Amino acid sequence: MSLIKVYKKIVKFLNEEGVPYMIIGGFAAGILGEPRATVDIDIDIMVRKSEAIELLKKLKKQGFEVDIKECKERIKRTGTFQIEYNDYNIDFIISSIELERKAIARSRILKVHGVNARFPTPEDLILLKIISGRPKDIADAESIVIRHSRKLDRNYLLKWAEKISDEMESLRVYREIRNLLRRYCK
Repeated sequence: MSLIKVYKKIVKFLNEEGVPYMIIGGFAAGILGEPRATVDIDIDIMVRKSEAIELLKKLKKQGFEVDIKECKERIKRTGTFQIEYNDYNIDFIISSIELERKAIARSRILKVHGVNARFPTPEDLILLKIISGRPKDIADAESIVIRHSRKLDRNYLLKWAEKISDEMESLRVYREIRNLLRRYCK
């Protein structure tokens, strides 16, 4: 089974269950920016931690490989959990910051590989990638800025970058966003 088939299966499940979600990570970066290889699917979901256990049980009934005990521990510790399907990982992040909740609310339905799925706006994915700060995430953010340079909401990006930088007590996010906009959005 391919990653595309796993993507279709998990998206169908989330849509049918009515779970507020958005596809993020390398998969989303490849759709909104420059296509690149990825070996997993990352999904940001808006559920209470207590609701996640019911979701895990439903996922298990649908044939996903779920270690409920391990997932419960990770949810408590990190607000994340991982399941598998045919040797492919699906990583879930339970939205915990205001930006994630806003991004899920603003997410758009895109038909990708024949399936309607929720993806963040380019602006929201850029912010999430910059927050992470890993080199590949910075490169993903740059490719999204380049692809959408003429359509990006600069004010939205700068407002959130400033807010996030204030919360982090570091100007890194604000500086990265400002530099990307200066470089590619003239």
